[in-house]
Amino acid sequence: MVESGAVNWYTVLPVGLDPESRERVCDALAPLEAVVTVGADDWSEALELASAGHYDGLVVAYPLGDAPMVGFLASLRRPACPCRNSAVVLLTEDCAKAEAETYLGRGANKVLTWGEAPLRLPGVLEDLLQVAPRLPIELPVRVMPVAEGRGESVGCRTVNISSSGMLLRVTEAYQPGTILVFEMGLPGSTLPVVGHAKVVRRTSVRREPFAGVGVTFAGLHDGARARLTTFLQRANA
Repeated sequence: MVESGAVNWYTVLPVGLDPESRERVCDALAPLEAVVTVGADDWSEALELASAGHYDGLVVAYPLGDAPMVGFLASLRRPACPCRNSAVVLLTEDCAKAEAETYLGRGANKVLTWGEAPLRLPGVLEDLLQVAPRLPIELPVRVMPVAEGRGESVGCRTVNISSSGMLLRVTEAYQPGTILVFEMGLPGSTLPVVGHAKVVRRTSVRREPFAGVGVTFAGLHDGARARLTTFLQRANA
Protein backbone atom coordinates (compact mmCIF):
# COMPACT_ATOMS: atom_id res chain seq x y z
CA MET A 1 0.00 0.00 0.00
CA VAL A 2 1.15 3.56 -0.64
CA GLU A 3 1.51 6.30 1.97
CA SER A 4 -1.47 8.58 2.60
CA GLY A 5 -1.68 11.33 0.01
CA ALA A 6 0.33 9.41 -2.59
CA VAL A 7 -1.06 8.36 -5.96
CA ASN A 8 -2.36 4.79 -5.88
CA TRP A 9 -1.80 3.24 -9.32
CA TYR A 10 -0.58 0.04 -10.89
CA THR A 11 1.60 -0.59 -13.94
CA VAL A 12 0.39 -3.18 -16.45
CA LEU A 13 2.47 -4.57 -19.32
CA PRO A 14 0.49 -5.86 -22.35
CA VAL A 15 2.27 -8.70 -24.15
CA GLY A 16 1.52 -9.89 -27.68
CA LEU A 17 -1.56 -7.66 -28.10
CA ASP A 18 -2.25 -5.87 -31.37
CA PRO A 19 -3.04 -2.12 -31.16
CA GLU A 20 -6.80 -2.66 -31.17
CA SER A 21 -6.63 -5.28 -28.41
CA ARG A 22 -4.26 -3.09 -26.38
CA GLU A 23 -6.78 -0.24 -26.63
CA ARG A 24 -9.54 -2.56 -25.40
CA VAL A 25 -7.39 -3.51 -22.40
CA CYS A 26 -6.72 0.18 -21.66
CA ASP A 27 -10.46 0.90 -21.75
CA ALA A 28 -11.24 -2.11 -19.55
CA LEU A 29 -8.68 -1.08 -16.93
CA ALA A 30 -9.79 2.56 -16.76
CA PRO A 31 -11.79 1.94 -13.51
CA LEU A 32 -8.61 0.55 -11.92
CA GLU A 33 -6.65 3.71 -12.81
CA ALA A 34 -3.83 1.47 -13.99
CA VAL A 35 -1.03 2.73 -16.20
CA VAL A 36 -1.02 0.46 -19.26
CA THR A 37 2.41 0.73 -20.89
CA VAL A 38 3.16 0.70 -24.61
CA GLY A 39 3.70 -3.03 -24.29
CA ALA A 40 5.71 -5.79 -25.91
CA ASP A 41 4.92 -7.19 -29.34
CA ASP A 42 6.46 -10.60 -28.70
CA TRP A 43 7.82 -12.82 -25.94
CA SER A 44 11.49 -11.82 -26.33
CA GLU A 45 10.67 -8.12 -25.97
CA ALA A 46 8.41 -8.91 -23.02
CA LEU A 47 11.17 -10.77 -21.19
CA GLU A 48 13.60 -7.94 -21.92
CA LEU A 49 11.20 -5.40 -20.41
CA ALA A 50 10.31 -7.64 -17.47
CA SER A 51 14.00 -8.19 -16.73
CA ALA A 52 14.70 -4.46 -16.80
CA GLY A 53 11.99 -3.32 -14.38
CA HIS A 54 8.98 -4.25 -12.28
CA TYR A 55 5.38 -4.29 -13.53
CA ASP A 56 2.49 -5.00 -11.17
CA GLY A 57 0.68 -7.06 -13.78
CA LEU A 58 1.12 -8.56 -17.25
CA VAL A 59 -1.78 -9.15 -19.63
CA VAL A 60 -0.60 -11.76 -22.13
CA ALA A 61 -2.24 -12.91 -25.36
CA TYR A 62 -2.53 -16.70 -25.64
CA PRO A 63 -1.08 -18.32 -27.64
CA LEU A 64 1.95 -16.04 -27.63
CA GLY A 65 3.18 -16.37 -31.21
CA ASP A 66 5.79 -19.11 -31.57
CA ALA A 67 6.90 -18.95 -27.93
CA PRO A 68 6.31 -22.04 -25.76
CA MET A 69 4.21 -20.58 -22.93
CA VAL A 70 5.85 -22.79 -20.31
CA GLY A 71 9.28 -21.41 -21.21
CA PHE A 72 8.05 -17.81 -21.21
CA LEU A 73 6.42 -18.17 -17.80
CA ALA A 74 9.42 -20.02 -16.33
CA SER A 75 11.71 -17.17 -17.43
CA LEU A 76 9.32 -14.61 -16.02
CA ARG A 77 9.19 -16.39 -12.64
CA ARG A 78 12.92 -16.94 -12.23
CA PRO A 79 14.27 -15.56 -8.91
CA ALA A 80 16.28 -12.73 -10.50
CA CYS A 81 13.36 -11.35 -12.56
CA PRO A 82 11.79 -8.14 -11.15
CA CYS A 83 8.39 -9.45 -12.28
CA ARG A 84 8.73 -12.78 -10.51
CA ASN A 85 5.72 -12.03 -8.27
CA SER A 86 3.71 -9.96 -10.73
CA ALA A 87 0.13 -10.89 -11.59
CA VAL A 88 -0.14 -12.65 -14.98
CA VAL A 89 -3.48 -12.85 -16.82
CA LEU A 90 -3.78 -14.78 -20.08
CA LEU A 91 -6.33 -13.55 -22.65
CA THR A 92 -7.51 -16.07 -25.21
CA GLU A 93 -10.31 -17.17 -27.52
CA ASP A 94 -13.08 -19.42 -26.16
CA CYS A 95 -11.74 -22.43 -28.05
CA ALA A 96 -8.31 -22.15 -26.39
CA LYS A 97 -9.42 -21.39 -22.82
CA ALA A 98 -9.10 -24.95 -21.52
CA GLU A 99 -5.61 -25.24 -22.97
CA ALA A 100 -4.57 -21.87 -21.50
CA GLU A 101 -5.87 -22.92 -18.07
CA THR A 102 -3.26 -25.70 -17.94
CA TYR A 103 -0.76 -22.91 -17.12
CA LEU A 104 -2.59 -21.85 -13.96
CA GLY A 105 -0.27 -22.48 -11.02
CA ARG A 106 2.64 -22.76 -13.47
CA GLY A 107 3.27 -19.03 -13.77
CA ALA A 108 -0.15 -17.79 -14.86
CA ASN A 109 -2.64 -16.53 -12.27
CA LYS A 110 -5.84 -16.23 -14.30
CA VAL A 111 -7.28 -16.99 -17.74
CA LEU A 112 -10.01 -14.86 -19.36
CA THR A 113 -11.55 -14.99 -22.79
CA TRP A 114 -11.62 -11.86 -24.91
CA GLY A 115 -15.36 -11.72 -24.39
CA GLU A 116 -14.96 -11.79 -20.59
CA ALA A 117 -12.15 -9.24 -20.45
CA PRO A 118 -14.09 -5.93 -20.73
CA LEU A 119 -16.17 -6.65 -17.60
CA ARG A 120 -13.94 -8.96 -15.57
CA LEU A 121 -10.35 -7.84 -16.18
CA PRO A 122 -10.36 -4.86 -13.75
CA GLY A 123 -11.71 -6.90 -10.84
CA VAL A 124 -9.48 -9.88 -11.58
CA LEU A 125 -6.32 -7.76 -11.68
CA GLU A 126 -7.28 -5.81 -8.58
CA ASP A 127 -7.87 -9.03 -6.64
CA LEU A 128 -4.55 -10.46 -7.79
CA LEU A 129 -2.62 -7.30 -6.97
CA GLN A 130 -4.04 -7.18 -3.47
CA VAL A 131 -3.30 -10.80 -2.55
CA ALA A 132 -1.27 -10.80 0.65
CA PRO A 133 2.29 -12.21 0.53
CA ARG A 134 2.55 -15.80 1.71
CA LEU A 135 5.00 -17.03 4.33
CA PRO A 136 6.60 -20.52 4.10
CA ILE A 137 5.21 -21.82 7.39
CA GLU A 138 4.16 -25.41 8.16
CA LEU A 139 1.09 -25.70 10.39
CA PRO A 140 -1.27 -28.62 11.16
CA VAL A 141 -4.71 -28.39 9.55
CA ARG A 142 -7.79 -30.58 9.40
CA VAL A 143 -10.16 -30.11 6.46
CA MET A 144 -13.51 -31.50 5.31
CA PRO A 145 -15.70 -30.58 2.34
CA VAL A 146 -18.84 -28.77 3.51
CA ALA A 147 -20.93 -30.93 1.16
CA GLU A 148 -20.01 -34.03 3.17
CA GLY A 149 -21.68 -32.69 6.31
CA ARG A 150 -20.47 -34.58 9.35
CA GLY A 151 -18.04 -36.80 7.48
CA GLU A 152 -14.51 -37.59 8.59
CA SER A 153 -12.04 -34.70 8.46
CA VAL A 154 -8.62 -35.14 6.87
CA GLY A 155 -5.32 -34.12 8.42
CA CYS A 156 -2.83 -32.12 6.33
CA ARG A 157 -0.24 -29.32 6.67
CA THR A 158 0.28 -25.88 5.23
CA VAL A 159 3.16 -25.25 2.80
CA ASN A 160 2.69 -21.50 2.93
CA ILE A 161 0.09 -19.16 4.35
CA SER A 162 -1.06 -15.54 4.26
CA SER A 163 -3.96 -13.50 5.58
CA SER A 164 -5.88 -14.30 2.38
CA GLY A 165 -5.26 -18.02 1.90
CA MET A 166 -2.89 -20.98 2.11
CA LEU A 167 -1.32 -23.81 0.15
CA LEU A 168 -2.06 -27.21 1.67
CA ARG A 169 -0.13 -30.44 1.28
CA VAL A 170 -3.00 -32.95 1.09
CA THR A 171 -3.50 -36.20 -0.83
CA GLU A 172 -7.24 -35.73 -1.45
CA ALA A 173 -7.77 -34.29 -4.95
CA TYR A 174 -10.32 -31.60 -4.07
CA GLN A 175 -11.62 -29.87 -7.18
CA PRO A 176 -11.42 -26.06 -7.65
CA GLY A 177 -14.59 -24.49 -6.27
CA THR A 178 -14.91 -26.98 -3.39
CA ILE A 179 -15.72 -25.30 -0.07
CA LEU A 180 -13.82 -26.74 2.89
CA VAL A 181 -14.36 -26.25 6.58
CA PHE A 182 -10.97 -26.22 8.29
CA GLU A 183 -9.34 -26.10 11.71
CA MET A 184 -5.72 -24.95 11.97
CA GLY A 185 -3.44 -24.96 15.00
CA LEU A 186 -1.21 -21.99 15.83
CA PRO A 187 2.03 -22.35 17.83
CA GLY A 188 1.61 -21.23 21.43
CA SER A 189 -2.19 -20.99 21.19
CA THR A 190 -4.79 -23.35 22.58
CA LEU A 191 -7.44 -21.85 20.29
CA PRO A 192 -7.42 -23.14 16.70
CA VAL A 193 -8.20 -20.96 13.70
CA VAL A 194 -11.54 -22.24 12.39
CA GLY A 195 -13.26 -21.19 9.20
CA HIS A 196 -14.21 -21.93 5.61
CA ALA A 197 -11.95 -21.90 2.56
CA LYS A 198 -12.50 -22.21 -1.17
CA VAL A 199 -10.24 -24.40 -3.32
CA VAL A 200 -8.88 -22.26 -6.19
CA ARG A 201 -6.31 -24.63 -7.68
CA ARG A 202 -4.61 -28.01 -7.44
CA THR A 203 -0.84 -28.32 -7.40
CA SER A 204 1.00 -29.09 -10.62
CA VAL A 205 3.44 -32.01 -10.56
CA ARG A 206 5.63 -30.07 -13.00
CA ARG A 207 6.02 -27.16 -10.61
CA GLU A 208 5.38 -28.47 -7.09
CA PRO A 209 6.72 -31.87 -5.92
CA PHE A 210 3.72 -32.75 -3.77
CA ALA A 211 -0.03 -33.28 -3.96
CA GLY A 212 -2.04 -30.38 -2.63
CA VAL A 213 -4.47 -27.53 -3.15
CA GLY A 214 -4.38 -23.75 -2.92
CA VAL A 215 -7.30 -22.17 -1.05
CA THR A 216 -8.56 -18.69 -0.26
CA PHE A 217 -10.25 -17.96 3.04
CA ALA A 218 -14.03 -17.66 2.64
CA GLY A 219 -14.76 -16.84 6.29
CA LEU A 220 -13.03 -17.11 9.66
CA HIS A 221 -14.91 -17.73 12.92
CA ASP A 222 -14.94 -16.12 16.37
CA GLY A 223 -11.97 -13.76 16.29
CA ALA A 224 -9.87 -16.19 14.27
CA ARG A 225 -8.81 -13.52 11.74
CA ALA A 226 -7.32 -11.33 14.46
CA ARG A 227 -5.37 -14.28 15.90
CA LEU A 228 -4.13 -15.30 12.46
CA THR A 229 -3.12 -11.73 11.54
CA THR A 230 -1.20 -11.33 14.80
CA PHE A 231 0.59 -14.65 14.26
CA LEU A 232 1.57 -13.75 10.68
CA GLN A 233 2.82 -10.32 11.71
CA ARG A 234 5.06 -11.87 14.36
CA ALA A 235 6.28 -14.56 11.97
CA ASN A 236 7.16 -11.94 9.36
CA ALA A 237 8.91 -9.61 11.81
